[in-house]
Amino acid sequence: MHILILPAGFILWYLAYKAKPIINDEISLQWEERNTNKRNKLSNIINESI
Repeated sequence: MHILILPAGFILWYLAYKAKPIINDEISLQWEERNTNKRNKLSNIINESI
């Protein structure tokens, strides 16, 4: 029985993942920019300490 349940679960997960909407609004762009700035600051701190 588990042999049938696991592949069905993966197929349903894949279909749900492909069906999720892509959101490119201004809020997500600001969030992405903020995270990029944080990553740059952290990499600068690490590079300066080395």
